[in-house]
Amino acid sequence: MVYNLIMIICTENDKDFYKFKDKVNNRKVIFTIKQIFKDWWNKFLVTYPNLNIRDVVFLNVERMLKCKTWDLGFALFSCPICHKEKIVPHTCKSRMCSSCGNKYNKQRETSIFSKLFKYKHRHVVFTIAEELRPFFRKDRKRFQYLFDASSITIKYWVKEKYKKYDITPAFISILHTFGRNLCFNPHIHMILLDGGISNKNKDFIKIDFFSYPSFRKRFMKVLLDMLENDIGKNEFRKLKNQIYLNHKEGFYVFAPPSKFKSYTELIKYVCRYVARPVMAESRIIDYYGTFVTFWYQRHNDNLIIIEKVHAFEFISRLIIHIPDKNFKQIRFYGSYHNSTKITIDIAKFLSKEKVNVMKSLNSWKSMITLSFSINPPGQNNELKTR
Repeated sequence: MVYNLIMIICTENDKDFYKFKDKVNNRKVIFTIKQIFKDWWNKFLVTYPNLNIRDVVFLNVERMLKCKTWDLGFALFSCPICHKEKIVPHTCKSRMCSSCGNKYNKQRETSIFSKLFKYKHRHVVFTIAEELRPFFRKDRKRFQYLFDASSITIKYWVKEKYKKYDITPAFISILHTFGRNLCFNPHIHMILLDGGISNKNKDFIKIDFFSYPSFRKRFMKVLLDMLENDIGKNEFRKLKNQIYLNHKEGFYVFAPPSKFKSYTELIKYVCRYVARPVMAESRIIDYYGTFVTFWYQRHNDNLIIIEKVHAFEFISRLIIHIPDKNFKQIRFYGSYHNSTKITIDIAKFLSKEKVNVMKSLNSWKSMITLSFSINPPGQNNELKTR
């Protein structure tokens, strides 16, 4: 936290909530993240010159502020029939741009969906103790431990329970670094297949049950051991013992009751903030120069919370979630990994033909046509790019 003025105005149960109810329900974008940064980014840097801000943050914010401006260049299109010309400024493609991120997210959604076997999957979430969060914020390379620990947990359990089949499980892990109030809270979302491929007879083996109590304890042990090896026994052992005392049942690993009507909705949910700010702009319900008011739904009781923070605090909460350059927030494991050669014919949700169609719909021209019912000039008509 940078700016200490934070105020929770009300919850859904309070009488003052009616003032914001319509804005919450309408889900319209009234205020943009770009405008808030445009107003306050330079002032933020001047006010807090000693903050340790990563280079990737400067890169993404500066590109976002220049998105669709002449600073990033432009393309000039001309119609070969009527000879009308159209200038299209280049986009920024940064991790802080709500507009550019939507296209990348759709591409990731298509990539994940194209790999899924046409069989039942479950949504599993691996969380960590709050005391561990500072270690991951201090050194972001430790995010790898979250992927590794959750992967080891699944593979170990499947190996022990299905020894005679020698099963290779299939799952996809997505890292989220944020909670609903935008604070730093790294955790893993996993799309886990209810089954796997037998390495003995190459058959598909159905798995009806996963032991979440076993997952919790195994995940905690593996993760704490990794952190201890990294940080050192002298610095970490005391905290490690205290965490074991405070979390006797292990870290919270759970599969929430499915609220998704389809796997498409699930994939869209876990990928929605992979390449864009970790907050939908429709959740910003008030901003008039200094303070930002936004809402979120609290996890423990599902109440809607209205929170008001200074623009500096809002900026600080967003920039901590910008991933490092080339960091992959989506990882494929087991039978879904590219290195795994599946020799049996397993039906997938999408055929190759449908995948190709979906990929074509992610092109700039198709997305403009679908979103705005406008047929933009094609790449073949481009005259000049600067």
